[in-house]
Amino acid sequence: MEWKERTYCGQLTAMHGGKTVLLMGWVDAIRDHGNVLFIHLRDIRGIIQVVFDPKVNEQCYKRAIGLKEEYAIKIRGEIRLREKGTENPNLPTGDIEVLATHLSILSGSRVLPFPISEKAMVFGEEISSGPEHVDEELRLRYRYLDLRRPSMQEIFVKRYQIIKCIREFLDQRHFIEIETPFLTKSTPEGARDYLVPSRVHPGKFYALPQSPQLFKQILMISGMDRYFQIARCFRDEDLRPNRQPEFTQLDLEASFIDEEFIYETIEELVVRMFSIGGADLDRPFPRMTYAQAMNRYGTDRPDTRFDMAFKDVTDIFRNTGYAIFRKIIADRGVIKGFRVKGRAHSLSKNVLQNEYAQRIVPEFGGSGMTWMKVADGKLQSNIVRFFSEEEQAHLLSRFSAVDGDILMMIADQSLDTVNRVLCSLRLHVADRLGLIPPQTYRPVWVTEFPLFELKNDQLRSQHHPFTMPDRTDFDPSDTDDLLRLKSRAYDLVINGEEVGGGSIRIHTMDIQEKIFQALGLPR
Repeated sequence: MEWKERTYCGQLTAMHGGKTVLLMGWVDAIRDHGNVLFIHLRDIRGIIQVVFDPKVNEQCYKRAIGLKEEYAIKIRGEIRLREKGTENPNLPTGDIEVLATHLSILSGSRVLPFPISEKAMVFGEEISSGPEHVDEELRLRYRYLDLRRPSMQEIFVKRYQIIKCIREFLDQRHFIEIETPFLTKSTPEGARDYLVPSRVHPGKFYALPQSPQLFKQILMISGMDRYFQIARCFRDEDLRPNRQPEFTQLDLEASFIDEEFIYETIEELVVRMFSIGGADLDRPFPRMTYAQAMNRYGTDRPDTRFDMAFKDVTDIFRNTGYAIFRKIIADRGVIKGFRVKGRAHSLSKNVLQNEYAQRIVPEFGGSGMTWMKVADGKLQSNIVRFFSEEEQAHLLSRFSAVDGDILMMIADQSLDTVNRVLCSLRLHVADRLGLIPPQTYRPVWVTEFPLFELKNDQLRSQHHPFTMPDRTDFDPSDTDDLLRLKSRAYDLVINGEEVGGGSIRIHTMDIQEKIFQALGLPR
């Protein structure tokens, strides 16, 4: 096979006009005009139109008549510009075609279980054969066919390009790529370990790593300074859209640096990675403390692609005549809510009351929801009569509400409940009303996480016990003081998903001993 002469379909341009090329790939689509046969030939680099004309080579044309979709073929032919008006704007190679002079069938194909061609590019005809139109079980059964789709192959190509970008970028910044072991001992992490039995030591097991945490710490104290790894990680946990039993992550560690080094390095890297996918991100990324994120969005993974940040209105109703609010406030409860700007026409009173207040909010864990619409500069709802003119005016001012807006509020004795329910409600409403802009990415750093938290009346590290606190003059026996400590930890959140995180490590024995003492751990 003349593989040295081969040219890829997607690499051809009008500049190659008049040249003879050798192409190998799969038949993507066929159209027979009776006296001329057109096919689209597809390979890993793209698609190009091939013309079989009996006037050029009758034997080649007769052989081409027997072609079916997904036949693997080899053709030789001359590149020429398409006639004016026959160009295909849906193809990068749409202004040229190959006039075939030789054809070899390398492998035939049976009738396909589902179409593979998925672009609106088959001679100007729309084809709706994307993966979303094919049953998933059928796709998995014929995985080798499913992976022939250009959109599926593009995922692998982009992944390769991103990893290449990571390696080049970190190499320029003096990071060293080091592989760490897969077979290791079990250590306490966030999920269960996958265990591998040892043949040499019956009854003993290796654990597959959830992360290279211990190994990279050893590298740092060994003086390696800056390390990274495209690491495979394994976690035995329930499947979710953002959780898989095995996944790949960029793992890195650096010595003699601070948070600003991490912010600067990761931001520049993330911007470059996203540009590979055609997305432009602005720098610097916004920063938000944990307290700010919880107060505004009810989560430490805020989706900032759209507004609807929370407002605390508890103080407005301290002396209200509305008994439900008055009781909740008396029990040290909280009232918070958000504004849905200009969408009063999209959610009827029936939807707000019967769907959201009575069904959806209880599903989120709330006991109910208070809603109000704004019209003619005034609040409208079935309970607005219980609020004084002053309370209504303060409410309008607090939310900066104007005609056409909706106010949604949750009241409860538990701040955690209010935040959790409002967070779910905010996302539900935004999704329902189409308020989340597509193909938009909004990164944000979340910082200053609490160092400790109380769980079942027991003090524990929110992150891990090796995270550096924001100050070192704390009393390890004073629980209230410990709960005020912030950690030098940070998470990178994009569109409501935590995509990365880390912290500055404790590097002095006296601070580490105080942390262990606070947690009741032996030295």
